[in-house]
Amino acid sequence: MPTIKPKDNKKNKKKREEPRLDEALMNPGQYETTSETTFPIDIYLKETEGRWVIMEGPVAGVKHEKVVMRMWSYDEMIEMRKLCTAFDQKNRIHMIDNDALNRVKIQKLMVSWTFDKDNPRLKIHHVQGVLTDESWKAFTRLQTTICDYIINRMNMVYDYNG
Repeated sequence: MPTIKPKDNKKNKKKREEPRLDEALMNPGQYETTSETTFPIDIYLKETEGRWVIMEGPVAGVKHEKVVMRMWSYDEMIEMRKLCTAFDQKNRIHMIDNDALNRVKIQKLMVSWTFDKDNPRLKIHHVQGVLTDESWKAFTRLQTTICDYIINRMNMVYDYNG
């Protein structure tokens, strides 16, 4: 008895390969990262003997500052890591320069901060979505403990989502 094969309809195959128009037009949904996806880094500071000490949380006499960072997409993560990776020919391994990676993250992903409300020298400016070199200098003018705190909190979210 002969077997009957289903017709190979090219028209139906083409329809299945094209994305649905309604899905392409709809807003991003659950689990998607967009350019509007941000997270805050709250910093509580108290001045002690001419230096700023980072506190655990809001207490009387403590200043609250906030840095807003944009969440990176998978493509951005790969691009930034490649940008900061060098090949060590002697040891035949790829090495990531973490300091350079942190700078790139801050320059490309920092949206805003509140440090400029009391100090106009700490204003940050973006050109085509990236912090200018002058804005990076403003970041480096913060006390090193504050810079380190921001970088550690930023990396906790980017690397461990915490």
